[in-house]
Amino acid sequence: MKTYIKKDVVEKVFTQLGDEVGDIKVISKVVNETFAALREIMSGSNNECRIEIRNFGVFEVKKTKAKPKARNPKTNEIIYVPPRRKTHFKPGKLLQDSLKKPL
Repeated sequence: MKTYIKKDVVEKVFTQLGDEVGDIKVISKVVNETFAALREIMSGSNNECRIEIRNFGVFEVKKTKAKPKARNPKTNEIIYVPPRRKTHFKPGKLLQDSLKKPL
């Protein structure tokens, strides 16, 4: 399985836009700021939030319930797990359809 990193995203966008932008540093800054803005929106809100990017998907921050009787499987000790927030991603229709195509 190949792992893609942010640098790969920057290079892919640069090859697609190339002459229009001119410098890869500009693309890198735009990609970094985009991810920073998404991270800030998701972590900044105290409640649940939803970021919808058309033709790509939806990022959601959801609250989990507290678990007063969780069990540590290593020691069988009963522990309390406080409520927290988690992220969820639901792919958009175009992304879902492209993933459904046979290999």
